Amino acid sequence: IEPRAYLANFVHEFCASEKVPQSGVLLAVQTPQRMRFDRQHLDQVLWNLARNAWRHSRKGEGAVRIALSPGPAPGTLALDVFDDGKGVVPEVQAHLFEPFFTTDAQGTGLGLYIARELCDGSGANLEYLDDSTGGQFRVTMKGA
Repeated sequence: IEPRAYLANFVHEFCASEKVPQSGVLLAVQTPQRMRFDRQHLDQVLWNLARNAWRHSRKGEGAVRIALSPGPAPGTLALDVFDDGKGVVPEVQAHLFEPFFTTDAQGTGLGLYIARELCDGSGANLEYLDDSTGGQFRVTMKGA
Protein backbone atom coordinates (compact mmCIF):
# COMPACT_ATOMS: atom_id res chain seq x y z
CA ILE A 1 0.00 0.00 0.00
CA GLU A 2 1.39 3.41 -0.96
CA PRO A 3 1.33 5.25 2.39
CA ARG A 4 0.77 8.93 1.57
CA ALA A 5 -2.34 8.54 -0.58
CA TYR A 6 -3.80 5.73 1.53
CA LEU A 7 -3.38 7.52 4.87
CA ALA A 8 -4.57 10.89 3.55
CA ASN A 9 -7.68 9.21 2.15
CA PHE A 10 -8.20 7.32 5.41
CA VAL A 11 -8.07 10.53 7.47
CA HIS A 12 -10.51 12.24 5.10
CA GLU A 13 -13.00 9.35 5.21
CA PHE A 14 -12.63 8.87 8.95
CA CYS A 15 -13.27 12.53 9.72
CA ALA A 16 -16.28 12.70 7.40
CA SER A 17 -17.87 9.49 8.69
CA GLU A 18 -17.16 10.03 12.40
CA LYS A 19 -17.96 13.77 12.25
CA VAL A 20 -14.47 14.70 13.44
CA PRO A 21 -13.13 18.08 12.28
CA GLN A 22 -10.28 17.69 9.77
CA SER A 23 -8.08 19.73 12.13
CA GLY A 24 -8.67 17.12 14.85
CA VAL A 25 -6.47 14.54 13.13
CA LEU A 26 -2.87 15.28 12.12
CA LEU A 27 -1.02 13.03 9.70
CA ALA A 28 2.74 12.59 9.34
CA VAL A 29 4.25 10.21 6.79
CA GLN A 30 8.00 10.06 7.31
CA THR A 31 8.88 7.34 4.83
CA PRO A 32 8.06 6.59 1.19
CA GLN A 33 8.30 2.86 1.88
CA ARG A 34 5.14 0.96 1.03
CA MET A 35 3.13 -0.84 3.72
CA ARG A 36 2.74 -4.60 3.43
CA PHE A 37 -0.75 -5.27 4.85
CA ASP A 38 -4.15 -6.40 3.63
CA ARG A 39 -5.90 -3.11 2.76
CA GLN A 40 -9.30 -4.04 4.23
CA HIS A 41 -7.70 -5.31 7.40
CA LEU A 42 -5.59 -2.18 7.75
CA ASP A 43 -8.75 -0.09 7.27
CA GLN A 44 -10.43 -1.93 10.14
CA VAL A 45 -7.40 -1.76 12.45
CA LEU A 46 -6.75 1.91 11.80
CA TRP A 47 -10.44 2.84 12.08
CA ASN A 48 -10.66 1.17 15.47
CA LEU A 49 -7.49 2.86 16.74
CA ALA A 50 -8.49 6.28 15.41
CA ARG A 51 -12.02 6.02 16.83
CA ASN A 52 -10.66 5.04 20.25
CA ALA A 53 -8.09 7.83 20.08
CA TRP A 54 -10.73 10.44 19.26
CA ARG A 55 -13.07 9.15 21.97
CA HIS A 56 -10.33 9.43 24.62
CA SER A 57 -8.83 12.70 23.35
CA ARG A 58 -9.52 16.29 24.32
CA LYS A 59 -11.24 16.70 20.91
CA GLY A 60 -9.33 19.81 19.92
CA GLU A 61 -7.02 20.64 17.06
CA GLY A 62 -4.43 17.89 16.59
CA ALA A 63 -6.02 15.75 19.32
CA VAL A 64 -5.24 12.62 17.29
CA ARG A 65 -2.00 12.07 15.41
CA ILE A 66 -1.31 9.29 12.93
CA ALA A 67 2.35 8.84 12.03
CA LEU A 68 4.15 6.39 9.77
CA SER A 69 7.91 6.10 10.19
CA PRO A 70 10.70 3.56 9.68
CA GLY A 71 10.26 0.76 12.20
CA PRO A 72 12.57 -0.48 14.92
CA ALA A 73 14.05 -3.25 12.75
CA PRO A 74 15.33 -3.03 9.16
CA GLY A 75 12.53 -3.46 6.61
CA THR A 76 9.77 -2.62 9.08
CA LEU A 77 7.44 0.34 9.48
CA ALA A 78 5.85 1.81 12.60
CA LEU A 79 2.31 3.15 12.27
CA ASP A 80 1.50 5.07 15.44
CA VAL A 81 -1.86 6.43 16.56
CA PHE A 82 -1.57 8.98 19.37
CA ASP A 83 -4.17 10.90 21.33
CA ASP A 84 -3.81 13.80 23.73
CA GLY A 85 -5.98 12.22 26.42
CA LYS A 86 -4.98 10.74 29.75
CA GLY A 87 -3.59 7.49 28.39
CA VAL A 88 -4.43 4.04 29.71
CA VAL A 89 -3.93 3.41 33.41
CA PRO A 90 -1.47 0.58 34.22
CA GLU A 91 -4.17 -1.67 35.72
CA VAL A 92 -6.06 -1.64 32.41
CA GLN A 93 -3.06 -1.98 30.07
CA ALA A 94 -2.64 -5.69 30.81
CA HIS A 95 -6.21 -6.36 29.63
CA LEU A 96 -6.45 -4.12 26.55
CA PHE A 97 -6.35 -6.92 24.00
CA GLU A 98 -8.52 -9.44 25.86
CA PRO A 99 -11.84 -10.27 24.19
CA PHE A 100 -14.86 -8.64 25.82
CA PHE A 101 -12.76 -6.36 28.04
CA THR A 102 -14.01 -2.79 27.89
CA THR A 103 -14.04 0.37 29.97
CA ASP A 104 -16.80 1.87 27.81
CA ALA A 105 -20.41 1.15 28.75
CA GLN A 106 -21.32 1.24 25.03
CA GLY A 107 -18.37 -0.91 23.89
CA THR A 108 -18.26 -4.62 23.11
CA GLY A 109 -14.68 -5.17 24.17
CA LEU A 110 -13.84 -6.69 20.79
CA GLY A 111 -12.27 -3.79 18.88
CA LEU A 112 -8.68 -4.06 20.11
CA TYR A 113 -8.87 -7.84 20.26
CA ILE A 114 -9.94 -8.05 16.60
CA ALA A 115 -7.42 -5.37 15.59
CA ARG A 116 -4.59 -7.41 17.13
CA GLU A 117 -5.82 -10.59 15.42
CA LEU A 118 -5.92 -8.80 12.04
CA CYS A 119 -2.40 -7.53 12.61
CA ASP A 120 -1.20 -11.03 13.48
CA GLY A 121 -2.78 -12.30 10.26
CA SER A 122 -0.77 -9.78 8.24
CA GLY A 123 2.50 -10.56 10.01
CA ALA A 124 2.29 -7.33 12.01
CA ASN A 125 2.24 -6.54 15.71
CA LEU A 126 -0.13 -4.25 17.63
CA GLU A 127 0.92 -2.91 21.01
CA TYR A 128 0.15 -0.15 23.46
CA LEU A 129 3.11 2.06 24.32
CA ASP A 130 2.92 3.67 27.72
CA ASP A 131 3.40 7.36 26.99
CA SER A 132 2.80 9.75 29.85
CA THR A 133 1.56 12.44 27.46
CA GLY A 134 -1.47 10.47 26.22
CA GLY A 135 -2.38 7.22 24.52
CA GLN A 136 -0.22 5.58 21.88
CA PHE A 137 -0.83 2.41 19.91
CA ARG A 138 1.72 1.11 17.43
CA VAL A 139 1.34 -1.27 14.52
CA THR A 140 4.75 -2.62 13.50
CA MET A 141 4.53 -4.08 10.01
CA LYS A 142 6.68 -5.18 7.11
CA GLY A 143 7.62 -2.62 4.54
CA ALA A 144 7.71 -3.31 0.83
